[in-house]
Amino acid sequence: MKRRQPDKHDRSFAQTPLLREAVDFHEAGRFAEAAALYSRVLAQEPNHFDATHLLGVIALQQGRLDEARDWIGSALRSRPTDSAALSNLGTVYLRQRNFELAHQQFERALKLEPNSSTALTNLGTVLRQLGRSRDAVVPLRRAYSINPNSALVCNILGACLLDTGDPHAAVELFKAATQADPVDADGWANLAVALNNIGEHDRAREYVDRAIAMRPHSSATVAALAAVEFEQGDIETAIETYREAINLPDPSAQTYCAFANALWTGGFCEESIEQLRLAVAMDENNALALWKLAMSQCRPFYANESDVDLSRGAFSEQLAALGTWFHSKPRTEAYSAVGSTQPFFIAYQPFNNRGLLGRYGALCCEWMGSMPQPALAGKPILAPKQKKSGVGDRIRLGIVSAHIRDHSVWNAITKGWLAQLDQQRFDVWLFHLGRTIDAETERARRATSHFVDRPKNLESWIREIQEARPDVLIYPEIGMDALTTQLASLRLAPVQAATWGHPETTGLPTMDLYLSADALEPADAQDNYTERLVRLPNLGVYVEPLTPSVADPGLASLGLPSDEPLLLCPGTPFKYSPMYDHIWARIAKGMQSAGGGKGALARFSDRLRKRTHGRLVFFKSRNNSMDRLLAQRLRKAFDAEHIDFDAHVCVIPYLDRPQFFGLMQKASLMLDTVGFSGFNNALQAVEAGLPVLAHEGAFMRGRLASSVMRRMGLPELVAATNDEFIETAVRLAFDVRRLNELRTEIINRRTILYHDVEPVRSLEACLSKAVGQIADTQH
Repeated sequence: MKRRQPDKHDRSFAQTPLLREAVDFHEAGRFAEAAALYSRVLAQEPNHFDATHLLGVIALQQGRLDEARDWIGSALRSRPTDSAALSNLGTVYLRQRNFELAHQQFERALKLEPNSSTALTNLGTVLRQLGRSRDAVVPLRRAYSINPNSALVCNILGACLLDTGDPHAAVELFKAATQADPVDADGWANLAVALNNIGEHDRAREYVDRAIAMRPHSSATVAALAAVEFEQGDIETAIETYREAINLPDPSAQTYCAFANALWTGGFCEESIEQLRLAVAMDENNALALWKLAMSQCRPFYANESDVDLSRGAFSEQLAALGTWFHSKPRTEAYSAVGSTQPFFIAYQPFNNRGLLGRYGALCCEWMGSMPQPALAGKPILAPKQKKSGVGDRIRLGIVSAHIRDHSVWNAITKGWLAQLDQQRFDVWLFHLGRTIDAETERARRATSHFVDRPKNLESWIREIQEARPDVLIYPEIGMDALTTQLASLRLAPVQAATWGHPETTGLPTMDLYLSADALEPADAQDNYTERLVRLPNLGVYVEPLTPSVADPGLASLGLPSDEPLLLCPGTPFKYSPMYDHIWARIAKGMQSAGGGKGALARFSDRLRKRTHGRLVFFKSRNNSMDRLLAQRLRKAFDAEHIDFDAHVCVIPYLDRPQFFGLMQKASLMLDTVGFSGFNNALQAVEAGLPVLAHEGAFMRGRLASSVMRRMGLPELVAATNDEFIETAVRLAFDVRRLNELRTEIINRRTILYHDVEPVRSLEACLSKAVGQIADTQH
């Protein structure tokens, strides 16, 4: 707020002693006495500008916004070019959340005082509120150059840099803010948020605790604490802290969005969506809230089958709403919302998602088109490299991934391709988008001459990739990381390909090829993809055994019996669709019957000893809420079959790899997740010699384990229907002889899965042909 003070040496001021006395009261914070004297001035001179304006300022300071608007507006009618009054009227509109009118007033004030730090800061503030943080950076940088020691300027500029994806620069601005005003809690809270964003959670916690000590009842400060708790993995505590933040005065739309994200992660999807609706109601132009609201219709967990259909309908409606909103007027920063939440969980629904994801992908590309395109070497940054057909240069191949580490995508797909690509034909560039670095990351760094992990924001990644001038970009996983989705929604290379790190069509019109495999796809699979489907031979990948150390997990310590068949169910909770809950209950029921003895006496004896006959072994995730929801849902399915859940199911903690291999060596069978199969789990089971009963689905994502079993020539371990899956699981659970035979067959046949270079040679041929076709088209 800018309060224009009358010049005490001004003649009109000297002739109005009441005004001089009123201003003294005003500056001392004695508003009632000041207002009374301003009113007396107006009684003597009804059109007195200063008295009218300053009565409006008092009303603004006291939160009487309508009254402030009227007083200041009246003052401006007599002096329409007073910059202080224009700024104060803009502040009134800003607090009333009438951002367009606030913007008009602040622009008028800036034209009158183009070098005013206050006017520049006001304009930057309202531009950010309008969702134009990138535009706001320009006046805010000018304000910073004029007044670099202003905590207010540093904080707002830092917030805009954080909005536009430059958290490292934001950290430096927030540091400057805390130095300029060490007792301002907002600066410390903002610094904590930015540090949290770049992964420095311990330092973030230190600074947010300092902010809380200064302002324990600030919504922004408490929300910053919740953000740190969330990133440190304490989801339940973060949810309660966010709940406190939104019940404090003036929570922001960003706080509602962050709260919604925590609720979503905790499995509280309905409440999460409600918080997003509140954020949209607060700011209908908030692209992030609108995007998240649409994507959140694809939930990770459903109470029953009918909820799945309802969510798909809601997702379709929200996609239409996003398109309508985007086209209603220019949206210069809609791109920043892309990827913030993704329809990841729609892949866990047993339907053809091409139509819905095609619409989603079109929105991604359209919204990314709102991003200003900076120049690079005098050419548009998206200009493809020109390459003539038949030129002997190596093909420049970029691999863009956030998971170049010990991760399922890396282990199953990227690692083998990278190791086996012909370096004489391909110049490989590895773009590591993720923050996590481990031994596999360092191994990858050494394996390629071009390993890039320096860029810190979206723009610098675009520039880095374009400077490499790739002929081809491969995205091993799209749909799992925000930055990956933003980059994939742009045309950064003449040929762009996705593959099955997330086994679903991307829907992106910027993706030319989808790299899959003969063994993974049904005959009519092209109908499932917006991309051109490429069927690489066999499994489509080059994999090697993990050869981990093996540790005894201790069955007793896990609450597992040593004298009953153990059927491992290693999927994460969201892989278990409510459409298939009955399968697990019927397997347990079948095992109870199959292992219950041959006569009534034996069954009676079993009941006396409270023995069961086989255990389904599920694994806890890192999300307690989802674990509870899955258990509750399965219990209902077991109750429907009149089966004791606790007598047939064990839910054990997450195990590290050596212990998991140790458990697989003691188990009887691994059961595939139905609808969304597990490729890495199947490979690990095969390496441990454990039979995997696969359920072969209609889509690639439901055929990952079955492809492994069929590749080894073990169709007995592939079920085509639910009934077949149930019957085979029950039969094998108690057929020790056949299980031992299968173990032997797996050990003897599994070498066919490893060191298969045929898919890599086919991949090379596919990419070479695609690049040649593009070059021929250009010339």
